[in-house]
Amino acid sequence: MTCDKEHYWNLCGFLNDEEVHQVWEIIGNSLDRAGWVGTADDAELSMRLYDPNLKQNIDCDTEYDPEPCEVDHPLFYEH
Repeated sequence: MTCDKEHYWNLCGFLNDEEVHQVWEIIGNSLDRAGWVGTADDAELSMRLYDPNLKQNIDCDTEYDPEPCEVDHPLFYEH
């Protein structure tokens, strides 16, 4: 399957504050280890998971109410 556009899951919105802090700590430690100490201090965390099966971008506010016997899913190309 090919698509004209790459769609993604916006992952940060699905994480709670503790999980964001853990991921941010891992990234900060990795940058420090590579010699980029303090580089990410004023940065913003953004994570996207690109999925060729998506018809649109999905974030934590995306809503979908499935229809019974639905043939064409509005969010995914394949079931």
